[in-house]
Amino acid sequence: MTWLASIFERGGPSMGAIAVVALLGITIFVERLLTLRGLVPDVRNLGRRVRDAASAGDLARVLAHCSEAGHSLAPVLGRGVELAMRGQSREEIHAVMVREGKRLALRMRRGLGLLATLGTMSPFLGLLGTVLGIMQALEDLGHATGAGLQGGYGVVSTGVAEALVTTAAGIVVAVVLVLLHQALRARLSAVILEIQLLVEEVADHLVEVDPRKSEVADG
Repeated sequence: MTWLASIFERGGPSMGAIAVVALLGITIFVERLLTLRGLVPDVRNLGRRVRDAASAGDLARVLAHCSEAGHSLAPVLGRGVELAMRGQSREEIHAVMVREGKRLALRMRRGLGLLATLGTMSPFLGLLGTVLGIMQALEDLGHATGAGLQGGYGVVSTGVAEALVTTAAGIVVAVVLVLLHQALRARLSAVILEIQLLVEEVADHLVEVDPRKSEVADG
């Protein structure tokens, strides 16, 4: 950890800002990843259970699977169940579930824009630290020259080398955050596609539901 402390010391205040950006970006990534964990298998399993129940003619169980869906899917499928119970058409059921699915997709994308912004900010914070470091090095050169001291250019070169530490750190953090952002986008795209397919499949099965049979089963 000595080398890390040395880098922070050489980088100055800008290194602290870069570290905060990196920590915040990683936190967003981990939180979203934990939220999406296991969602794709659950969606596929739910679709299989709905399909099996419909094939067996157990329409009450189709409705039960939709109403008890986890991972925030219940509101999406639940609206379709409500319309199916009223005998609405497949188009109306599908349209309502698609609208609810879009709301769910928006919630899933929460933090994705901030993660991209953090990745964009990081190199600029590094450049800011470098500019401030070079300004300090030139100021030290002026003091050394005015005092008639030797080795003024050595002071500048040392100061510039230390100032470039923040640029390197900013670029490294940016690369990491961009990779995390792309990985999260890919995972979200897969999840949203699975939900869209589930909505299509459930809409097909819900139009087969006889509301009178469901009422008898519930009673």
